[in-house]
Amino acid sequence: MHTQFNTGNTPTNVATRFVNTENVSRTMMSSREIASVTGKRHDNVKRDIVAMLKDLKVDVLSFEDIYLDGRNREQVQYLLDREHTDCLLTGYSVPMRMKVIRRWRELEQQQGAREQVLLNGTKVVGELAIMECFTRLLKPAASCQMLMLTKIAQNNGLDPKFLPGYAVDSAPDATGGSSMPTKSLTALIKDHGIASTAAAFNVLLEKHGYLKYLQRKNSKQELVWFWCVTDKGMTYGKNLTNPQSPRETQPHWYVDRFLELADLIGKGSK
Repeated sequence: MHTQFNTGNTPTNVATRFVNTENVSRTMMSSREIASVTGKRHDNVKRDIVAMLKDLKVDVLSFEDIYLDGRNREQVQYLLDREHTDCLLTGYSVPMRMKVIRRWRELEQQQGAREQVLLNGTKVVGELAIMECFTRLLKPAASCQMLMLTKIAQNNGLDPKFLPGYAVDSAPDATGGSSMPTKSLTALIKDHGIASTAAAFNVLLEKHGYLKYLQRKNSKQELVWFWCVTDKGMTYGKNLTNPQSPRETQPHWYVDRFLELADLIGKGSK
């Protein structure tokens, strides 16, 4: 006696089915595959399955499946889960049982690998969605986005070498095609001898719409404040992030445009 389970159309060259019901994946073995593994005729295997299901007092039709034979004709097979297959094998010889057991082990390993791929795929999609949201809200520089994508790839066992090796960080209106050098505000104030602290300069940048003050919670659930370059400010600077903890930004300003920016907020020589 032998057993199988589930419904659906199966191509002629496919005997194994992976069935998802209520988010639970189950591997099914068809009567044709059991016949192939054991060396029994398919009609005899089907007969054994029907007899077993009747003894179990279950609906035979719920295990029935239709496939197309070599002449493209519809034929009946039965799909069994592991439990019903084991029940069926109790009536078979030891060598036959061992062959089916080994085949089941192969199927379960394949299913495990398949589920891991699906799990990893879901994880990657989730991380990319978070990155997309972060990018829209905080507008990190292109180089920072590339670092984040590399980190996502590495976290999920993917090869990041297919990502571009170089990202251009430049102002939206730049036409040079290459990255524009930037520095921190403190360094630029010092380079140009501007009479201001970085804190006071940031306040002026915020007042004129080039910066905004944002907040986040740290691991202790305490509020942490940080500066972020606005859309208006992107003409003069960019947002840097740490790919290990990209929850806040650090503004950097384009070296060649800093004096123009200082003039716009009243801290230049003009």
